[in-house]
Amino acid sequence: MSLVTDLVEHYQHLIERGELRPENVPTPTPMAAEWDVSVITAKRARSIIIHGVLDQKIKPLSEITDEDWERFLEKVLPPDDNGCTLWDASAPTGYGQFWFGGRMRPAHIVAYTYLVGAVPDGLHLDHVFARGCRSKLCVNVAHLEPVTIAENNKRMWSALRYMASIRVVTELDEG
Repeated sequence: MSLVTDLVEHYQHLIERGELRPENVPTPTPMAAEWDVSVITAKRARSIIIHGVLDQKIKPLSEITDEDWERFLEKVLPPDDNGCTLWDASAPTGYGQFWFGGRMRPAHIVAYTYLVGAVPDGLHLDHVFARGCRSKLCVNVAHLEPVTIAENNKRMWSALRYMASIRVVTELDEG
């Protein structure tokens, strides 16, 4: 992730939790000093935060309604052979994205929040390879587990090493 993204996510998280009012987001110079980044980086982040929060009313995921959930489910495919229920809509980052409350949200986080509850602070959702999950588009909450970013990265590399070790034999190999 970029520094701008880190700043934006941090302040948007505080706003969504009600710990910071949008008009109280620090100006670029104090933000740059607090985060040890350039003023230009802080200015970019603040612009995204302000335009994303003040121009549109951002609602926390905890406010998702049954109607929102029905709209969400319209974008989900039936389970595949691994049990993954895949997002079948916007996915510009490789992860499904769902428009809710004034901005795009990661679809797997929307599903987890609606069905299980908020992702605990400081944790990220892992698409658990050991449970059969093979896709960042999966929104099956049985395939998701809140873990630290370090654990998430460790599992990702382990899954990649495993997948790289599998040799697929084709008809061409046999001939």
